[in-house]
Amino acid sequence: MARKPRQHVNPLSARYLVPRAHRIEPPAALGPDPPCDVELGCAEGAFSFALAERDPERLVVGLEIRERMVARNQARARALGLRNLVFAYANLQVDLHRVFAPRSVDRFHLLFPDPWFKRRHGKRRVVSPYLLGTMARQLRAGGEVHVASDVFEIALSAMEAFDGPAGAALGFESLAPGGPWGFVRDNPYGVVSRREAITLRRGQRVWRLRYRLAAPPENP
Repeated sequence: MARKPRQHVNPLSARYLVPRAHRIEPPAALGPDPPCDVELGCAEGAFSFALAERDPERLVVGLEIRERMVARNQARARALGLRNLVFAYANLQVDLHRVFAPRSVDRFHLLFPDPWFKRRHGKRRVVSPYLLGTMARQLRAGGEVHVASDVFEIALSAMEAFDGPAGAALGFESLAPGGPWGFVRDNPYGVVSRREAITLRRGQRVWRLRYRLAAPPENP
């Protein structure tokens, strides 16, 4: 029986710190510059699979650090014939900049990232100056970042990054109804991740953030 992929890995361990992700090129059938959604840290990829099935003309990319899970998702996508769905390895702490060309992504989705509650593990959290700067380079003008978590502290930490001075300098603007420093109540994308489905079934709150890259900087 195949081993189950590990639930958590340390993105700052030596084996993951060497950048080795590769540039993703759109499948020929989609044309050279299709609309593109990227799920960051996609795990088993429920959100990516659902989005790719619903929008066959859109390139959907799931990035994951656990290579065993990447391989499983790739095999499932082939079995389902989803030619617009790509899964690939990436460590979001060090090599996302290698994966996409500038101004080629329409939406990044960061859904229920590992919380890393302990203070000494805070540096392992996904949202970082590197991640914000890389997304600002890779998003098209008007592109979006979508963050969701069932842990208030994690959502608040992401909000501080995007609504704070660093995020504003990169050109991110909140899409929350009340403006900056606010949450978005509803899911506007029509599909959910496995974790979101479980959270809603339990009657728990999803803390959701949405941002638009309104004015991308020339050199973020």
